[in-house]
Amino acid sequence: MAAVCCNSKGFLRLFPIVLLFNTALLLVWRNVQQAQQLSQPNILWESQERAAVEEDCSKYVGPSKEISPRTKELQEFLKCRDRPLRFERIQHGRYWLLQNLVIGRKSRDIGCAESITYTTIGDYSFFDNLKPLVERWLAPVSFAIHAPGYDLKATLDAIQYVRNCLDDDGIIKDWVSFHVYFPNNHMPKKVPFNMDQVLRHPYTCTLANGTQVPPPYTLIPRSESYKNTANLTYPINVGRNIARQAVNTHFILASDIELYPSLGFVDLFLDMVAQNHSVLALDPLQPRRVYPLPVFEIASGAEVPSNKSELLALYEKKLAQGFHEKLCGACHKVPRQKEWLKEPYTEEEQLKLFSYTLREKQFRYWEPFYVSDNTEPLFDERVTWEGQSNKRIQNYAMCLMGYEYHVLHPAFLVHSPGIKKVTEGSATRKKFAEEMTKFINVKIRPEYHVLYGSKSACQT
Repeated sequence: MAAVCCNSKGFLRLFPIVLLFNTALLLVWRNVQQAQQLSQPNILWESQERAAVEEDCSKYVGPSKEISPRTKELQEFLKCRDRPLRFERIQHGRYWLLQNLVIGRKSRDIGCAESITYTTIGDYSFFDNLKPLVERWLAPVSFAIHAPGYDLKATLDAIQYVRNCLDDDGIIKDWVSFHVYFPNNHMPKKVPFNMDQVLRHPYTCTLANGTQVPPPYTLIPRSESYKNTANLTYPINVGRNIARQAVNTHFILASDIELYPSLGFVDLFLDMVAQNHSVLALDPLQPRRVYPLPVFEIASGAEVPSNKSELLALYEKKLAQGFHEKLCGACHKVPRQKEWLKEPYTEEEQLKLFSYTLREKQFRYWEPFYVSDNTEPLFDERVTWEGQSNKRIQNYAMCLMGYEYHVLHPAFLVHSPGIKKVTEGSATRKKFAEEMTKFINVKIRPEYHVLYGSKSACQT
């Protein structure tokens, strides 16, 4: 009887331990099951993404890729490494980013020294500029799109329309990589998990009677966008940095989607570098360099000039002028601009460095668009489109760092037709601009002085 009692007591002491052990085993098993369930969609998404890219690329039939002597020489000289573009979900500050949500077929595996990437920004309402831009650039384009809330659907509609309804020659599918970003407190209800889901997003190009469907980005006024109804500001510099950081080429041209380049620029620039390595400043002891293009605007209805001869013809008819000439002439006038216009030009002419300056004195407010090696300071993401100065503050940092600006000839950029004028809409930005100017002077400038040093000749 005593032995039975002792065994009962021993069992009672062991029972909690056994129970805890079994519970622990159960929890471990459940965690393993959950981990497998969570990992399975990721594997599925990645396999779908690869399948979508392969399916999209399989529709492109072209000559097998050969590395040109120029590319081999430049890659060895620049010491850059090739890397393919790939889709990623990234937390970018307070924004979620779907980087390389749709990847250009040719851009995906372009060599680092093979081309130049045009990095640009916008929302669904800017898609009307995409085809004319790509037709003139014919090289990788990295396009960052702000798409909070239900603006994401309008963005996906726009992506499908330009790729399938406007792209008869396939150049948008070849060259444009799309990135979508939105604030984490203004999430869309649903986002695509991969490129496959974007490519399967429904679209319509023509009606049953054969009539072309209007572009979806023209059917939703900006006043009805989620951004406007939610009273959000446009984080233009967030998009600029996203577009820059998503490239796989050594050189970039960070520009606005409404600015169209003169024809043949990419090959002209790479030929110039290959033929004369001294145009770059690769020695760490040399001042850093960027290569601005003059920017012009033309009258509504005028045909966008392809080369300098056509640009000058518009000048003679008073149908062209410097960009923002009536709004802020000092913001975009290049050094020796009058001489640049008078410089003799032939259609066979090679690209060259024409004039040089620092961002000081009469150029202290300059906001150039330039080719770079993508190592200049990122754009300050606290500065919005509404607050203005969104490019100027970056060039202020570059001035403090002693960057040299070497203007190119005869290449240029030209804004989509329409001369910019002061409007009531511009006046509504005055309050934002005043607040941003105060923020820059009180907060940003002192930070930049700590980071880059101070220099009285530099202005924000």
